[in-house]
Amino acid sequence: MSQTHWQRVRNLIAVICFIIFLILLAGVVTDARWLHQLDQFGTHIVRHPVTEERTWFFRNITRLGNVKFTMIVMVVFSLGLWWRKKYQGAVFFFVNVGVFALAVNTILKSLVERPRPIITHLVAAGGFSFPSGHSMNVTLMYGSLIILCNLYVDRLHLRAAFNTLLTLLIITICLSRVYLGVHFPSDVLAGSALAWSELLVSRYLFFKTTSVHAKR
Repeated sequence: MSQTHWQRVRNLIAVICFIIFLILLAGVVTDARWLHQLDQFGTHIVRHPVTEERTWFFRNITRLGNVKFTMIVMVVFSLGLWWRKKYQGAVFFFVNVGVFALAVNTILKSLVERPRPIITHLVAAGGFSFPSGHSMNVTLMYGSLIILCNLYVDRLHLRAAFNTLLTLLIITICLSRVYLGVHFPSDVLAGSALAWSELLVSRYLFFKTTSVHAKR
């Protein structure tokens, strides 16, 4: 498939993800019944059973999406890419994590003001619930690393290993927020959907004019 066709596919995915976010946002704003049913079903599937082993695992894995950890990774990777003269990659990563993840999520939460679930929280969590900050953080941070890996790493087996690991991290950390009781499933879906949309748009804006091999 040509680069043009791949770009059309990415554009379509970005639009679909943004529409999913808007639908979930509308459900939250209108207090829709279908959203409550979705959240109840999703919470039951992810959260049960609650065991010591699962709680230990999700408490630790969720730390990889905390704001402080995200900021450290943002600074380290941005500076590292800049030092390696990957200037586009450095700015791409910084914008995705610093602006699209941290700043946009803060603004959206303050506008929507959705309370967190009224169930037992297995970790401390303050502020509002929609959209999930962890979901946006990890999708944009690890998603950016997936894109940069595909652009800058030549060896196929290394790309496959990194992509698999980073994808599993995104999925697991998103699920952890529901299991730990600090987010509704719709919060997580909305955060991740919006993040993927932002990520694909930023990929187009930063890397649309340069071929993959030229960036390596």
